[in-house]
Amino acid sequence: MVSKIDDRVTPQHSKLLSHSKIFWHRNVRNGEWFTWDKIRFSSLYAAVLLVFILTYLLLIPNAFTSPNGTFLIDYFSFWLAGQQAISGTPELVYNLAEFAALQNQVSESDTVFAFFYPPTFQLIQIPYALLPMKLAFLAFIGTTTLLLWCALRLIVGNWVWAAALTVIPASLNNAMHGQNAALTTALYALFLIGLERKKPVIAGIVLGILTIKPQLGMLIPFALIAGANWHCFTSATITTAVVAGLSLALLGESAWISFLQQIPVTSEVMHSNGVSWGKMISIYSSLRQLNIGHANSFSLQIISALAVLICVWITWRYCEKMSIRAAVLVAGGLLATPFALNYDLTLLIVPCAFLIRDGLKHGFLPYEKAALASFIVLSSSTASIALQFGTPIAPLLPLSILLLGMRRFIQSPDPVTLRNS
Repeated sequence: MVSKIDDRVTPQHSKLLSHSKIFWHRNVRNGEWFTWDKIRFSSLYAAVLLVFILTYLLLIPNAFTSPNGTFLIDYFSFWLAGQQAISGTPELVYNLAEFAALQNQVSESDTVFAFFYPPTFQLIQIPYALLPMKLAFLAFIGTTTLLLWCALRLIVGNWVWAAALTVIPASLNNAMHGQNAALTTALYALFLIGLERKKPVIAGIVLGILTIKPQLGMLIPFALIAGANWHCFTSATITTAVVAGLSLALLGESAWISFLQQIPVTSEVMHSNGVSWGKMISIYSSLRQLNIGHANSFSLQIISALAVLICVWITWRYCEKMSIRAAVLVAGGLLATPFALNYDLTLLIVPCAFLIRDGLKHGFLPYEKAALASFIVLSSSTASIALQFGTPIAPLLPLSILLLGMRRFIQSPDPVTLRNS
């Protein structure tokens, strides 16, 4: 039997196998195609594409424009929330029926967007709401993207690398929706770089501001406790209280009461596919799209969150390398929460920045470049794939980044003593 098989292996087959192995080793295992020339071209292409798309959306009537010219994207709800804060009725945005009626009146269309953010985020929208809607959109996206660029520069130490990461597809997707992922990603980056540079108070202040999107920080308190980052923990707690108190003083208690009363409604929207499961990236939403019931899906979501929590605790307890900590915490946070949407994948830019920085300095592990490139390429496509093909791949992206972090941790010479080295 062996001799017959060997007879079938012709020189041509051997040559083909040899070339295949070389191709796999060079391009997949080692990622030799991941060169600066390709990155620079892709980044420039992405930046030019964004300018063209925004020009089209803002200046030419299209499917995202209402009959009276209102720009119908997610930012519309942010802008109206800021206007309601200015007019003295901030609580209106937390009443789905009243807020929908207001949007219909302003846009003269049936398209509506919910506002699920705490009053602290509504407070941030006040200065932007002083501008006309389209200018406010450009100002919000421009300032938050610039903040992200600066934050990434602090991580990678290079303006050009920071720009390349700023314009990956996930970030462009966020910009075109007028969403806040550039802001939350920048805050997450500043929090982690503050810890790495031994500035825990500043890191805590930034973390306190990050509570504008609380579901993204579910695991952060556990990470800080595991790492004994008490100064950061205290600073974050005080900042959270101050920011909440400021919003309470300026917007009134009715805004907070209405927000808290809206939380069960938010859960119901998630359970009932009010926000399409295909547009979400959580384990829960992916299972629901695969026709698994609510109870089983939520149980698996909780089990996954607990597993991720263990990974976060171990890495933050026994390792001080921020590339490992960031990969596990940021990716783990996206896996732990049941409520996150496709633009929130922008957050994974932060661990990518740390991993790329360390890879450029000390070398990449096998298949690491390929994994990072796969995330970048797919980072804005998860919703399209889920909605068109019924295949929810979104959780695989944060999972791959988390596994990169855990792999580095496990392969460290002595991970248990890294924190004391």
